[in-house]
Amino acid sequence: MGGAALFTAVTGLQSFQKKLDVIASNIANVNTTGYRSSRVLFEDLFSQTIKGGAAPDGNFAGSNPQQVGLGVRIGSIDVDFGQGAITATGVTSDLAIQGQGFFILNDGASNSYTRDGSFAVNRSGFLIDPSNGLFVQGYQADLNGVIDTDAEVTNLSIPVGGRSIVQTTSLTELRGNLTSEGVVADALAVPPVLPTTVTRTLRVYDSQGTGRDVVMTFTKIDQVLDTGDPMMGTYNAWDMQADFGTNEVTFDTTATIIFNDDGSFRSVGTRVPGAMVGDPDDYTEIVLPDFTVTIDNTLFPGPSVPSTPFEFDIDFTQVTELSGDSELTNPSQDGFGRGVLQEFSIGDNGQIVGIFTNGLTQVLGQVALADFANVNGLAKLGSNQFRETPSSGFAEIGVANSGSRGSINGGVLESSNVDLGTEFSNMIITQRAFQANARTINAADTLLQETVNLIR
Repeated sequence: MGGAALFTAVTGLQSFQKKLDVIASNIANVNTTGYRSSRVLFEDLFSQTIKGGAAPDGNFAGSNPQQVGLGVRIGSIDVDFGQGAITATGVTSDLAIQGQGFFILNDGASNSYTRDGSFAVNRSGFLIDPSNGLFVQGYQADLNGVIDTDAEVTNLSIPVGGRSIVQTTSLTELRGNLTSEGVVADALAVPPVLPTTVTRTLRVYDSQGTGRDVVMTFTKIDQVLDTGDPMMGTYNAWDMQADFGTNEVTFDTTATIIFNDDGSFRSVGTRVPGAMVGDPDDYTEIVLPDFTVTIDNTLFPGPSVPSTPFEFDIDFTQVTELSGDSELTNPSQDGFGRGVLQEFSIGDNGQIVGIFTNGLTQVLGQVALADFANVNGLAKLGSNQFRETPSSGFAEIGVANSGSRGSINGGVLESSNVDLGTEFSNMIITQRAFQANARTINAADTLLQETVNLIR
C-alpha cells in the first residue's frame, strides 16, 4: 500500500528537477549572445492495467479499461530557434542573422554552427571567432572582386593594411570653353599670324597605378565639312594633339573637335583633306564613336613597364566654343593610384567590401550561412555552437537572402531569445509541482507507516 505512489512521485521529482535545471540554464544565459532557450516536454510512463476494456455484448453495454499511471518522464528537451533581439554595437566585424540560418565555423577538420556573430579579424587578416579561435567560413573573392558561390567555402581573409589596389584610367573628361574669338594661322600675312592654341595637361594612371601626364593641345582651324550630315554642313573646328613626354600620341592623322554654330559640342573625329574643287580650306570630317589616346609600350621608360598599349578615352561632350576666355578643366577620371586596404563593411547579403585609402572599394569575400531541414535535430556543443546530427540532416550552405537563409546585418549582434517573464512563470509552476510530488511521497510514506503499525 502506497509503494506505487511513492515511486511514481519520485519520477515526478526527477522530471521536474530536470525542468528546473533547464529553466536555470535559460535564465543564466539571458545575456549570452545568440543563445537559444530550451523547453522541457513531459510524457507519461507505462500504465498498469487493472482491468481491460470490454466490448458491448447483448444487454451488456461494455466497459472502459482501468489503468494506473506509473509516473512521468522527460519526453523531449527542445531548443527554441525563434529570433532574438538585434542590438547595435558599432563594431564592423559583429554580425547578426535576421531570419533563419547559422554562421559556419571551422577548426581545420570540421564545421560547427552558431548564431553568435561576435567576430574579429586576427593579426593574419582572417575573420575568426575570438572566443575559440575558429575560422569564419565564406566565399573568397578573386583579385578582381569576383565571387564564385559554387566553390567550396573557405577561411575568409580580410587583410587590412596588407592589400593594395590600383585602377587603370579608361575614361577621363574635359569640360569648359574654347574661345570662339580664336584666329587661324595665316602665313601670308605681314607679319604672319599664328593660330590660337590652348594647352591642358591630363593626369591619368596606368595598370601599375603610376600617374602619367598627357598634354592636350588645341589649335584653331577653319571650318570643316561633316560628311555625316545629310545637309553637308560646315562647322567650327579645332585640331587636337596629345603628347606623352616628347612624343605625339593619338591618331596617325589629325584629330579634330567640331562645334555647332551655337557653340555646343557636335563631335570628335579625324579630318583629311577634302576633294572640293576650288575650296582647299574645306575638310571631310570622319566622325568617330569616341576619342581614344593610345600610348605604345615603346614610350614607357623601363625597367618596369605597365600593361601596353595604354589606352583611354576622353569625353569632350561638355566642351563649348563660346566667346570669352578659353577655360578647360579636367574634373574627373576613373583611374586611381595605389591604395591600401583601410577598412571594410559587410552588407545584408554578407558581402565584405574593402575600402582603400585611394577611395576605391572592392568586394573581398562573402560570409556563408548554413540551414538545416530540422534545426531541432542539432546538438549543442557549448560555446554557442551546434553540430549537425543524423536528425538535423546535412548543412545546406549558401549565401544570405537565398533559399531559406535570412539576411546578415553588420555592426550588430543578436541577443539571447530567453524571455525572463516566461522563465519565472515556469519556475513557479515547477516549484509547485515539485512540492506536490514531495507531498505525495510524504503521504505515501505515512500510509506505509500506518500499514506497518497494524501488526503492532
